[in-house]
Amino acid sequence: MEVETFKMIATTFEGLEDVLGRELMRMGADDVNTEPCTVTFTGDKYLLYEANYELRTALKIYKEILNFSFESKEEFYEKLKEYRWSKILNIYKSFNLKVVSNNNQLGEASAIEQQVKDLICEYFNLKSHKTPPHDVANPSVVIDININEGNCSLLLDSTGEPLSKRGYRITSGFDPLDEVYAAGLVQLSGWKANTNFIDPMCGSGTLLIEAAMFAYNIPSQVSRENFGFFTWRDFDADMWKDIKSDAKVRIKHNGEFAYKILGYDISEQATKAAGQNIKKAILDKYINVFTAAAKDLQLPDGNNTVILDPPAIDVYKKEETKNIIASISQLMKKNIKTSKIWLHSDYKEFSKALGLNVQKEHIIVKNGKECFLQLF
Repeated sequence: MEVETFKMIATTFEGLEDVLGRELMRMGADDVNTEPCTVTFTGDKYLLYEANYELRTALKIYKEILNFSFESKEEFYEKLKEYRWSKILNIYKSFNLKVVSNNNQLGEASAIEQQVKDLICEYFNLKSHKTPPHDVANPSVVIDININEGNCSLLLDSTGEPLSKRGYRITSGFDPLDEVYAAGLVQLSGWKANTNFIDPMCGSGTLLIEAAMFAYNIPSQVSRENFGFFTWRDFDADMWKDIKSDAKVRIKHNGEFAYKILGYDISEQATKAAGQNIKKAILDKYINVFTAAAKDLQLPDGNNTVILDPPAIDVYKKEETKNIIASISQLMKKNIKTSKIWLHSDYKEFSKALGLNVQKEHIIVKNGKECFLQLF
């Protein structure tokens, strides 16, 4: 029996597209193509499930179910009427619809959305005199309709809540890093789990957890209990069990990773929060966290990969800014000869303030703001 393949779209932060593309190619995805904030690829249902369970730098995975061109409003709606909606819905499957459009002849996105909902309801009403529930809080199927001039793409949201919701975070008050974003920083640093990994300003431990999951090949969603595709008509529970079993076999165990993963923070409250999150992720055997100021650290002998994620710089708070820069400067002077030190910040002038040259730089966009991952 021939396996059905289809186009999928994975979304991510701007600047992490190449990282995500490489992840997908390692999984065996075909036709991998990167675009701003998205990576398109083709694969089968197994890959759809696997991508949701294991990708570290994807926010959402969408399945394309229909793509067509049109020249008029009438043709647009006629092609949607021709689609067999019973492939993805029935009268018991609730759905929600979201439209993004830049086509002026179709009118406002909200008007298109309502007409498509009416069209879907009419399709089922003609067949069974009943319509699927829609506009509900937790729909079984979420349909995204993207209209770009004369092209329309219908996508199913296979993920549900974004993949950054890993399920291991108890507290986040000391760490603004999104889990997907943190995983991206780990991979952008080029760390291959072949040195110690150290976060001297660890906050609630997100970078440490993502580094440990990477080092031990633990699926990113091992703690998560729900995905959007669980409520699809064609959900294959046996295939899902196989995905999880196959991934479990590939997890490394204590002793297979020969280096240390260490976190430090000047705040005892922060290190306590990090410890709670690390324990929830069942990684407390692999990560050690200590309360200590970054400026006082003498890092372990041997090769170290360090990612520093300092508090946000507010140039109007001169004394606070001066202290942060001094702390980082002292850490680097003590350890830069034996450690590969990366600094993550939205403050582009860090290198000038530290009096050091940047060897390599990655730019990632977070909440509309450029951030810099710089190697010194």
